[in-house]
Amino acid sequence: MTQYVDTKIRANLTYLGDIDALERFATGLLAVAERVSTITAMWQSMPLKMQMHRHSTMCPYLPMGAPSVTPSGHKSLPFDAIEGQARTHVEQYAQLAATLQSAAERILRAYSIYSDSEQRARRIVNEMIEFAIERFPIGSSFFLAGASVFIPFIGLVDEGEFTPASYSHELWWFQDGIVSGYGAVLSGVPMSAGLKSLFKKIGSSSGKMPGGIDLSRLFDPKTLDALEWKDVVENLFHTDEANEAAGQFTKLGGSFVDRIQGSDVNVYEIHPRKPLEKPETIADAYRNIELLNGPSTSPGYATICIQRLERPDGKRAWIVTLPDSDGHPDSPCSVNQIVPLMSDSSRQRLDSESMKFAREAMKQAGVKKGDDVVLIGGSQGGLTAASMAGGISSEYDFLHVVTASAPIANHPIPGNTYVTSVEMETDPLTALDGAQNPVRESWLTVQGMNSRTPSPTSTPVEGTGDHLEQPTGMNYQRAAWQNATEAGSPAVEEHERHFQEATQGELVGTYFYQGRIE
Repeated sequence: MTQYVDTKIRANLTYLGDIDALERFATGLLAVAERVSTITAMWQSMPLKMQMHRHSTMCPYLPMGAPSVTPSGHKSLPFDAIEGQARTHVEQYAQLAATLQSAAERILRAYSIYSDSEQRARRIVNEMIEFAIERFPIGSSFFLAGASVFIPFIGLVDEGEFTPASYSHELWWFQDGIVSGYGAVLSGVPMSAGLKSLFKKIGSSSGKMPGGIDLSRLFDPKTLDALEWKDVVENLFHTDEANEAAGQFTKLGGSFVDRIQGSDVNVYEIHPRKPLEKPETIADAYRNIELLNGPSTSPGYATICIQRLERPDGKRAWIVTLPDSDGHPDSPCSVNQIVPLMSDSSRQRLDSESMKFAREAMKQAGVKKGDDVVLIGGSQGGLTAASMAGGISSEYDFLHVVTASAPIANHPIPGNTYVTSVEMETDPLTALDGAQNPVRESWLTVQGMNSRTPSPTSTPVEGTGDHLEQPTGMNYQRAAWQNATEAGSPAVEEHERHFQEATQGELVGTYFYQGRIE
């Protein structure tokens, strides 16, 4: 058995014209499909009715309509022929109903109809969860801990088994509210009286954190006392609570970490055994993300790939593919770099070792100010790409950003930069920002959902097994993009067209770089 992926496409398609007319047309198709299904049910009952007539005593000379025993001068109904014709009509009408329903669903999916209303409903529910956690963090924690006991049983009902992936698979609709709520608490929004008392004690202490961090300033009792209900309400209109929390953690621990491992990044060129090919399509870009993080291309440490293109007009352009975390503490792509990359502070994002690594690699490769650049990255590489597009857009002309499994909803990427994101709904990493990606013409988000049960529109995922899994691998992201391209969405086609336009030109150089923190 394998895993399957279905997707929802989130994009702004109002520029195409009257989307409401398409919605009315699709809704009409669904209504006709329902009526055809009713007719199908009527024909399904016909064989049973014929059987009843066949065995009835409406004529004693026609026992069971058997022609061999029918007396002379009597005619029997062709029961077998009627039953056969009824079954044929059942198949035909059922196929027609399925075709109409499929056509309607494909229109709704391809043109992202209903996605906005669904997202609004999801936002309301998650803001309510966030509100409860912000105001009653301790009570909410006990409630969530108690509710988690039932997750294994829900997983057994839904999937027939329980695995650790069941938690994210059952809670994906509420992850944003949970993350935002605790992010808000950690970043200093209104909290319960018990936490206020604890924080006041910390703030009034004379202790100092490494790096000269002043606890009394971070946990000022006067500030804590000033937190009111209105602050909670105002916070509900924001979606960057998790990023604010990341900023606080970076402020608390950044100096301490830098003193231990250093903050300078030594960048050097390497020559891997297997270089990457130029990505001609977005599917190729996702393939390159997977290959870049493999041992043949990134031996030992995370590696950045920079490809130089020569345009037909002589102008040069660049494709920068950024790596995921590599697990080495002295690497600029270590896991702890995720926190500053998610910070709400542009300065903290720019000062992260991952950003220093990427900027120095681009400088060594010869990328000049004002050059056209396409950024590609998965997971932590996607965070780095979003941080670059949102933080140094004045230095380079970032044409297109392609990400996979990256929590980048609150990164300030300019509207003139195309963003193509693939996210698996049950992937915990994509929920770390506690928000949904913006919806605009230049930002397309493909949201995938994995299941062990195929649907008429699902795409199988390579390299998967019998049990429910966390969809963190690039095999899931690639399957989700393939599923989206098969939907016939104008938004997907537009982003594909723009990517191919942004990467046009002859590949004249490919460079690979690794880095160490010193």
